[in-house]
Amino acid sequence: MARVGKDPEGSGTYRSYFSFKLVSLSGKTIRDAKFLTEMTHSWDCDSTPVNLWRTADIATTGKQAWSGPSFSKWLEERSAHAHKPSGGAGCSDDPQPDKPMEFASQNVIDDISANRGQDIYTLALSTRRSDGTSESTSNWWKKFDPVQTKLTIEYNTNPNTPTAAQLSTHAGYTAPAQVCVTGTSRPAVRSDFPWLKATVSDPDGSGGGSLAGVFTLQKLVGSTWTNVSGWPKTDSGVAPGAKAELQLTTKTVNGELYRWQVQTKDTLGGVSASASPWCEFSVDYSAPASTPTVTAADGLYPEAPPRGTDLDSHGSPGYSGRFTFSANGAADVFDYVYQVNGGPEMTVRASQLGGPATVWVTPTVRLENVVTVRSRDQAGNPSASYDYVFYAGDPSAPVAHWAMDEGSGTTLANKLDGGAAATLAPSPKWADSRVLGVHKQSGKDWAVELDGVDDQAVTAGPVVDTARSFTFAAWVRADAVGGVVVAQAGANKSPFELQYFPTKQRWCFTSYTSDIANASVTPSPACTPDPVQVGAWVHLAGIYDAGASSQLSLYVNGVRRGVGTTSAPAWTASGPLLIGAGRNGSPVGWFRGAISEVRVWDRAIDPAIDLVELVRPVRVGQWDMDDDDQEEPRQAGDSSGYQRPLTLAASPSAAWTADGYDSMGLTFDGVSGASQTDGPVLRTDQSYTVSAWARYTGGAGARTVIAQDGKNVSSSFLSCRSDATGTKWSVMTRSADSTSSSALYVIGSDCIPNQWTHLVAVQDVTSRTLSLYVNGVLVKQSAQTYDPWHGDGALAIGRGLWRTPADYFGGQIDSVKVWQGALSAAEVQAVFAGF
Repeated sequence: MARVGKDPEGSGTYRSYFSFKLVSLSGKTIRDAKFLTEMTHSWDCDSTPVNLWRTADIATTGKQAWSGPSFSKWLEERSAHAHKPSGGAGCSDDPQPDKPMEFASQNVIDDISANRGQDIYTLALSTRRSDGTSESTSNWWKKFDPVQTKLTIEYNTNPNTPTAAQLSTHAGYTAPAQVCVTGTSRPAVRSDFPWLKATVSDPDGSGGGSLAGVFTLQKLVGSTWTNVSGWPKTDSGVAPGAKAELQLTTKTVNGELYRWQVQTKDTLGGVSASASPWCEFSVDYSAPASTPTVTAADGLYPEAPPRGTDLDSHGSPGYSGRFTFSANGAADVFDYVYQVNGGPEMTVRASQLGGPATVWVTPTVRLENVVTVRSRDQAGNPSASYDYVFYAGDPSAPVAHWAMDEGSGTTLANKLDGGAAATLAPSPKWADSRVLGVHKQSGKDWAVELDGVDDQAVTAGPVVDTARSFTFAAWVRADAVGGVVVAQAGANKSPFELQYFPTKQRWCFTSYTSDIANASVTPSPACTPDPVQVGAWVHLAGIYDAGASSQLSLYVNGVRRGVGTTSAPAWTASGPLLIGAGRNGSPVGWFRGAISEVRVWDRAIDPAIDLVELVRPVRVGQWDMDDDDQEEPRQAGDSSGYQRPLTLAASPSAAWTADGYDSMGLTFDGVSGASQTDGPVLRTDQSYTVSAWARYTGGAGARTVIAQDGKNVSSSFLSCRSDATGTKWSVMTRSADSTSSSALYVIGSDCIPNQWTHLVAVQDVTSRTLSLYVNGVLVKQSAQTYDPWHGDGALAIGRGLWRTPADYFGGQIDSVKVWQGALSAAEVQAVFAGF
């Protein structure tokens, strides 16, 4: 219980002291303050005074003096009563209620403001009045509840002073920011009406209200900084953390020099402790005085007419050379803007103001190439352009090609004369590649299967200069997450990796910052947008173009699917080329899966030229049905080169007919007539295309034109299918080699009896689609919701498999062609047209 005044019962005169910490209020603006308490008893029935004083601090050690801390400043007097009966004569309204009391005078507010930051701030309740009297008046005796006694303060923190890093000058509202500096490093601005921007903030956040930036702008007149007319100006209503922004409204003049600063205010009266540092800028409309010069720094691409004399072709499209741009005596050149053959503009900083810059330039075409260069000053004023003409030779061949067609042994021969061989270690396996069978000219298409533990192929030394443009390419099938397909090692790290990026679950072409273990990967690798399809063969090509703005490109099956940039200059890796692994101090990134047809170029390839033949679907079967073979076993020859003839069922269920689409053809009775190969032709778990001319003559249910057998069902059926909805051309696949597996139907147009129709079915595992074309037109495409599987049985013409041979086709079939790979719409139209 807190006692105040002279006790009428003679126990003494009381004062009650209360200590508070005001340390946290240092630097704050005090907006309001209240000392709150609650009177629980008064001697008098009517209101009598009680006074609030600031006193000396209570002693923190030892004993208090009997008189207590001395009074320092009177703050406020209030009166109230709360009598409670305790025997004897009482008050007519006993018991009187407790009385909350509030001391909130300006004295209180000012005194707390003057003492903010103090570790101990002591207030006392006493009957002593401002003139020092009345502390002996016994009927002023009172009691207060200390639990209800508190000091409440409303304060505002002054906004922060903007720092130089929070200030920027802009030639236009969306133009790049120019830093806040003074002196000779000040930015130059090419603008009639520049923008000034400052990020303003408040420790109280939005609790301090919105903010305002008060901008002061001065111009150098002679040697004196002079306020610009109409300034300071204010941008108000700015959210904390946002930018206060103002634009000059008087047009600037070339050569003028300005400086500006900002002070922040809030709506509660707070002002930052000081204004920001000064920011200077000059106004510059003058272009560099000279046209830049251009030289071939490495001598690879000498200058051709009209300015040069060299008429010979050098290098190759995609083979980068080093070029130096010089200021030609213009001391204010800040950077150079250049482009190759009118392509994207690129920028390089001069080594110093008025200095040169050396860059990689990549020719894009054979013969004449033009590098156009302009220099700029700090304000962005461009010089006249210089056109440097040079001639590039024909596109160069790969520097390495490991076809992996050996099928045995541990050495991968390089198909290029004098090219480095690669050695397999320790125990990779030879396996089928994406194409089955043996071609009568090119032989079997092999692949090397790696275990993802320690298998790899390694050259004896480097194959390509990784500081210059180059390309890695390979056919790849990933069987597990992660792993490097191709890399060239440095002492500790590979500068570039064509890889299955495990954390991204994407095919990526990545670069690394330096030749140290655990070097950082570029933050912007070239990666596919879609996850890797484990088990699917794809062709990957990673291109590094040292002379491009987007230096990294990743192509999947000949289509660019990712672009990226390096975060540090590319460096030359002097170690071996690795297939199936990378390096991070020691070999890492072991690839589990199969790799085939690895190629390396010492240039940035042109995908429209260099990749077309590599990714083109392979025709693995073609039966023209022109044989009219009547000797058993009757067969239709395969003109694709893979030598897989179709054997006809017993006559007359399957027979030759002169009434084919193009001269001869095959006719089937719809009961037991069909023809088939001895084994699988397609890998049906990969992308493939089948096509045929068919004339349907009738029959209920499904009537299949082309299918490849599994153990129990065909992996796919290209059929004329009759049901309650009609009789339509369709493609059906099953989710597994079982009659109880789920089905995917792609239903097309009507089967018109006795009319020749060209049919094409395309399975694309990369896009996960199944498409049906009728007479060259895409009639339906559906998404595949499950992974396709490989039917390892015969390719059948005129029937399917449903536990036993079924769905026999009634009618004629001619000119059957199948490809490993997905034909494009244009290629389907070409097949329909007979090409």
